Amino acid sequence: MLAAVGLQIAAVAVLALVAGLTTGWESARFLLLGGAVAIVPNALFALRLALHRKRTPESYPVVFFLGEFAKIGLTVGLLAWIVKSVPDIRWLPLLIGLIVALKVPLFALAFVRSLPSVKGQSL
Repeated sequence: MLAAVGLQIAAVAVLALVAGLTTGWESARFLLLGGAVAIVPNALFALRLALHRKRTPESYPVVFFLGEFAKIGLTVGLLAWIVKSVPDIRWLPLLIGLIVALKVPLFALAFVRSLPSVKGQSL
C-alpha cells in the first residue's frame, strides 16, 4: 500500500513537471494540488493499515472500511477546501491531477500481476 502512495507521488510529480515545462507553472501547481487531494488521504489510510498490521485478523474489515470512509470524506473535504480557498481555480489541471493520482495504483496492480514470478514467488 505504501508503494502505491509512492507511485502516486511520482506520477503526479512527473506530470506536473511536464505540464510546467509545456503549459506553464500555474497548471503544474493545480496538478499538484489535485494530486495532493488524493495522495494525502491515501497515505494516511496506508499508514493506518500498517499500524494495524499486528492486531487480531477479525478487526481488519472494520479498520479497512472505516478507513475507506474516512479517506473518501477527507478527499471531498480537501477538494472543497481548495475550491473555497484558492482564487481563480484551473479546473482541468486540478481534476487531471486528481484522476491521475486515483488511477495510478490500478495500473501498477495490473503491471505487477503481469510480471512473471521468480522461483515460485511473485514480485
